[in-house]
Amino acid sequence: MNSIEKRQVAESFGRAASSYDKVAYFQRDVGYRLMGLIPKQPFLKGNNTVLDLGCGTGYFTPKLHHGDNQVVGLDLSEGMVAYAREHRAGNITWMVGDAEILPLADNSVDLIFSSLAIQWCSSYEQLFVELFRVLKPGGVVAFSTLLDGTLRELEASWQEVDSYRHVNAFSVCHEIEDASDSAGFKCLEKEKYTDVLQFESVKSLTRELKMLGAHNVNDGRSLKVTGRERILQFKQAYEKYRTQDGCLPASYEVLLSVLKKP
Repeated sequence: MNSIEKRQVAESFGRAASSYDKVAYFQRDVGYRLMGLIPKQPFLKGNNTVLDLGCGTGYFTPKLHHGDNQVVGLDLSEGMVAYAREHRAGNITWMVGDAEILPLADNSVDLIFSSLAIQWCSSYEQLFVELFRVLKPGGVVAFSTLLDGTLRELEASWQEVDSYRHVNAFSVCHEIEDASDSAGFKCLEKEKYTDVLQFESVKSLTRELKMLGAHNVNDGRSLKVTGRERILQFKQAYEKYRTQDGCLPASYEVLLSVLKKP
């Protein structure tokens, strides 16, 4: 992802800041599952520097504030950071920044929490080198991300209509693991699972994606407005996935991982 695409992602999420929490049920569930994997000792006892990387609206950031922890909420989107600063209580330092070029000192952070953010990075190799740099020896990073196969029903339905990419391309698990191993991390915990969300209509699914600010930034995406006829064909193609209880599925492939800097 180049700098122009990152700016587009940041602006898209910024526009969605006020609507994001209204529809982010899946995102909150993933975040709580990830939080449950964080080693309780010693990181939640306090007197640590904790980074919420890709903090978004800041929903989870105050929950990292145990004892005398110094908490930093950082996001690529200026709009998201502005929303978090206005709506989240507590002594939190809010920053706009890029996960691949963190505005933090070497060996300065005890715990990095990052839920459903790193899939927007352009290089996992650069990301994990940077996370390794800012973590103190013995520090931990707990992250969740989306894997290849996410929104596969959506992508397959569009493939019946045209040859453009309509869904972001997500990585396979070993690409992420290879990058973290190469940076020097040791894996403490790993969990993969599939979550299938149910929607009444294609419109309700695409409306939710828009409210979340989930922007298609892939090479190969259409740069033109999609015509009504093709949208109708897409909706008809998606109908074949409708279940017996009358819902349309949207599959998400999730990776939870906890890594330690030796």
